[in-house]
Amino acid sequence: MKQKSLLIFYDRAWRPTRLLLPLILLLCAPAFAQSTVKGKITDAEGQGMPGVNILLKNSTTGTTSDSDGNYVLSIPASETSAVLVFSFIGYDTQEETVGDRTTIDLKMNPNLQSLSEIVVVGYGTAKKSDVTGALVRVDEQTLREVPTSNISLALQGRAAGVTLDRTSSRPGAPMQIRIRGNRSLGAADAGNNDPLIVVDGIPFSGSINDINPDEIAAIDILKDASATAIYGSRGSNGVVLISTKRGKVGKPTITYDGYYGVSSAIAKYDLYDGQEYAAFRTASGYNGATPADPLKGFTADEQASYAAGKQTDWQDEVYKKGYITNHNIGLSGGVENTQYGINAGYFKETTVLPGQAFTRYSLRATLDQKVGERVKIGLNTLNSVNITDGENANPMFQVITLSPLYRAHNDDGSINELPATGSIDNTTRNPLLIYNSDLWKQQRKRLRTFNSLYGEVKLAEGLKYRLNVGLDYYSDTFGDYRGSNTPFQNGSVNTAQVKDETNWSYTLENLLTYDKTFAEKHKLNFTGLFSVQELENTSSTFNMTDVLADPVQYYNPSLANTFSSAVGTYSRWGLLSYMGRVNYNYNDRYLLTLTARADGSSRLAEGNKWFYYPAAALAWNIHNETFLENVSAISNLKLRLGYGKTSNQAIAPYSSLGQLTRVPYNFGTTGMYGLLVQNVPNPGLSWEFTTTANIGLDFGLLRNRVTGSIELYQQKTSDILQNRTLPVTAGIPGAYAQNIGKTENKGLELTLSTVNIEGKTTGGFTWTTDLNYFLNREEITYLADGATQDINNGWFVGHPVDVIYDYKKIGIWQTEEAAAATAFDGSKAGYIKVADLNGSGVADPADRTIIGTLQPKWQGGMTNRFSYKGFDLSIVLFARVGGSLVSTLYQSNPSFPINTLEGRRNGPKVDYWTPDNPTNEYPKPASLGNDNKYGSTLGYFDATFMKIRSINLGYKIPEGWLGRTGLTSVRIYVAANNPFKAFFSPYVDAGGLDPEATGRGSAAQPGWGQRLTVQPNTPLTRSLIVGLSIKY
Repeated sequence: MKQKSLLIFYDRAWRPTRLLLPLILLLCAPAFAQSTVKGKITDAEGQGMPGVNILLKNSTTGTTSDSDGNYVLSIPASETSAVLVFSFIGYDTQEETVGDRTTIDLKMNPNLQSLSEIVVVGYGTAKKSDVTGALVRVDEQTLREVPTSNISLALQGRAAGVTLDRTSSRPGAPMQIRIRGNRSLGAADAGNNDPLIVVDGIPFSGSINDINPDEIAAIDILKDASATAIYGSRGSNGVVLISTKRGKVGKPTITYDGYYGVSSAIAKYDLYDGQEYAAFRTASGYNGATPADPLKGFTADEQASYAAGKQTDWQDEVYKKGYITNHNIGLSGGVENTQYGINAGYFKETTVLPGQAFTRYSLRATLDQKVGERVKIGLNTLNSVNITDGENANPMFQVITLSPLYRAHNDDGSINELPATGSIDNTTRNPLLIYNSDLWKQQRKRLRTFNSLYGEVKLAEGLKYRLNVGLDYYSDTFGDYRGSNTPFQNGSVNTAQVKDETNWSYTLENLLTYDKTFAEKHKLNFTGLFSVQELENTSSTFNMTDVLADPVQYYNPSLANTFSSAVGTYSRWGLLSYMGRVNYNYNDRYLLTLTARADGSSRLAEGNKWFYYPAAALAWNIHNETFLENVSAISNLKLRLGYGKTSNQAIAPYSSLGQLTRVPYNFGTTGMYGLLVQNVPNPGLSWEFTTTANIGLDFGLLRNRVTGSIELYQQKTSDILQNRTLPVTAGIPGAYAQNIGKTENKGLELTLSTVNIEGKTTGGFTWTTDLNYFLNREEITYLADGATQDINNGWFVGHPVDVIYDYKKIGIWQTEEAAAATAFDGSKAGYIKVADLNGSGVADPADRTIIGTLQPKWQGGMTNRFSYKGFDLSIVLFARVGGSLVSTLYQSNPSFPINTLEGRRNGPKVDYWTPDNPTNEYPKPASLGNDNKYGSTLGYFDATFMKIRSINLGYKIPEGWLGRTGLTSVRIYVAANNPFKAFFSPYVDAGGLDPEATGRGSAAQPGWGQRLTVQPNTPLTRSLIVGLSIKY
């Protein structure tokens, strides 16, 4: 009853108000009426996009999408023709008219041109339109188009001015990287011409193979001094900046990318078969073979095989199918203040030969955390374990040279361990023995952990301080055992080797940046740096022989009867640096960059430790000028000029201090050891300095459907180290290094990207092309004492660093020229004929000349991409035109007797001279006592070729098919790596397998040293791959 009375009172008290309420609302409606629009914003893969800006056009009303891509926006009723503007960096800005809609879902379309606008420069990032130096970017998509073990292979032919050469055909082998040619005259494998590698802002030492390609977001390559001077004494060979993936704002996303492929030899070496080999032996007269008795000197097995018409294809016997597999699983996500990412990877690739493989396990984690409004910290850790099997164990000599008439197996099916029994090479082992893993093993295990930590504090508006801390460590263990009963030892005593190397370094960088815009037109950016880096390296090597038993291999050195050598090394160096850079931008038209750096190094002597590196660059954004406002065909046009000075650290630690060595001597009747001066001190030793001038033009046409750049440059390097020999009377055997030599590089680079066909609707047919073309002209301009040549090192003033200096083969002496051959050099008909360049009438060393260079006339690459309704296709090719290659397979070299044409062994099938076949290609087969002169000249070929590096075809499953699985993206693909032999290659046309280098020459070979050569190594493989990419 009480409750009812209360309700009656309440109703009576509010009755007047209820009568007035409709009137109040009617009067206030114009002031408060508004509509609400909501929706979800997704990317091209259907995943929600956080942080997208949604703005009511021509107003300040707006919002941003949340972590799932959802948004809600209230629109005042006064906006009768409301239009929403959706924008996000890297995507096309889109507009949607609201009308009477309350839900607007939108898919953002990536803008490829905008995605490339933000590039990484030294110690920071910049808009591409603000960049004044010469650089090239290779993004994640480009790298993923070539499934491979290391990023160097994926970069081949993708960046103008960057040359990447194989050093081996085996998986996991490092590549030689050159940016705008060679500058130093040091050994080709010494690293004096290698670029600086920087990962997430921290210098990275060691092998680039330690980095999982799937963990890389982009690579920016700095090429001219105005861009690289910021790295001072390490910048003259160019700088490769690697940015790894990090977490982004958004809901947690799980990704998986994996593939598996089968590989096979791209081709077989073209060798003589059984009948051809018998004819070759007869033509050589080896062991007295004649047309009347062609089998004279053949073993019993060979004679039986010849009579039965049987033969052995040793390549078919030894080669097997290889495989390549890669699996990566990652988790990333974050909220406004915290972003995280973690990735685990596994990769393995084998070859067509047993015991050769590369395996990598990798683990990466990143964390970015904002603390309050002013502080941000982050951590990145990259960890890997690499296992390389059989990196230089090579059984190909037996595979190529064993007689095709030998038997690979006994009658009972077992391996015929000594197939050459009865011949002069009766200890030669069957290459099939390499399938017995107890008999040999060669393995390198490498543990790498690379860690970087940063802390960033916003001190004031536009002013920030950042601390970068890097800690890098690797441990490398190498073991090599070669048993007696293997094709590596051929019955000789077994050998074993153990190497251990550890390397650690730390980097501390203090950065102060100031970024401010004045009066809307004046933009100023300053970067200041103080950094410290220290690196320590230790190594030890032990060589043993006569190990107790094969199963021991290299694991227990104490079970070896003999220690043939034991060597250890230690080095430590430090670098102290100061740097300042100013970027000024006036009205997005005129740009100026000034850089100065000072480096002090412990490697140099007191009073000579510090050097300074200035650089300046200007740029003019011509397309922003008023006189081009109405020229719609030009969407971008920028002219750049740069000049600067850098150097390389070509001096090993302690080089300026001199060196002592231990030598034995007799002290009376007692044997003693004493110390002898090996190298004298050189306190004046300094770096090799390079000054670079660069002019570049960036352009965009037809609304950036055609974009690109043109670069012209000149580099002059001075104070190049050369070793001087002291007089014998000095009593000091070691060389004396001095800064003497000079070199010069100049070249042209062109990069072009085109949208050939652009789809009119979502999923429409699209075709784009990336093209690059470049040439570099390298020249030695000065040698010690003004000499014009250094034959022992292969250096010649006025020529590139890598040249071929030899006699010039002009053919084969023919029958009617027999008398002239004898008079010239004692040769006979059928022998190599060389040019008499000095006109003396006889052969002498003065007839040698520069007959080629490893420097191509030009290089380039092209990538075509096609897409249509979920399908995508990419084709990657690269080419080199001109230059020469050296093939040790075809050279007649007694120390590596594959093509000596003596008749003792099989070898590459060549067009050799006989009286009935008077060719000018290869000389007459001769017996061992009549070895062919000038045999090195048989291995020089035109290095021109074009290769299709990879073909990649994929299909992205439509989102609607994924239903409620939770999957946001699924792509399946097939890829072919090296699907074809090289095209347009004179070397391949002549019978060669592949024109790319597979090794380095011998350091003992005068005039050649460690330069790249094409050797009879593991055959290059082609792979057919099937892969799957998933996002959840």
